Amino acid sequence: MDELINLKCVDFKSLLLLKGKTLKYTSDEILVLLMIMTLTEQDVKPINPSVIGQYCPLPVSRIDEVLLKLLNKKTIQRNRGMLSLKPLYLDLLNQSHEEEEEKDIFMMFENVFGRTLNHMEVETIQSFKTSGYDDDMILNALNEAVKSNVLNFRYIEKILVNWSKHGVKRRYVTDDKLQTTKEDIASSIKDFKWWLDE
Repeated sequence: MDELINLKCVDFKSLLLLKGKTLKYTSDEILVLLMIMTLTEQDVKPINPSVIGQYCPLPVSRIDEVLLKLLNKKTIQRNRGMLSLKPLYLDLLNQSHEEEEEKDIFMMFENVFGRTLNHMEVETIQSFKTSGYDDDMILNALNEAVKSNVLNFRYIEKILVNWSKHGVKRRYVTDDKLQTTKEDIASSIKDFKWWLDE
């Protein structure tokens, strides 16, 4: 399937024009999808509502609404700050979307931050992964940052460093062998002698 897409064996623009109505896409959605396909072929980066608005007769606010609808319908997806048309291509080829079990860590960060990640932020997440932190641990650290209401990468990095230093994978571990409760943690914190820690 990926070979068909990567080798450009199928004219997806023509397929979209012919099958768009049966797939229940509106004319605005078809127009925006065609614009994204064309800009992708021309290697225009980044593709966002203002860039699409330079070439499209729709107002930028309408383009933004259409993109949100397409993202919510899972016709397109964000992947590392870029728009991916793979779900659309699968729909056009009558292929089922197998739900990816693997969590897209970049999409999770974008959802939490409410915006696309910039290049430095993507590199920071990559550096977390190359430092030996698995995706679950990084997402748990992100979750802790959300709970603490501190959304920045330095804070997430400090959480990861602290956890790796103390051998913790998340704040409140619930394991069959180790039944840790908030009260146990509170008592250990109460008895902690911070002046002895180096």
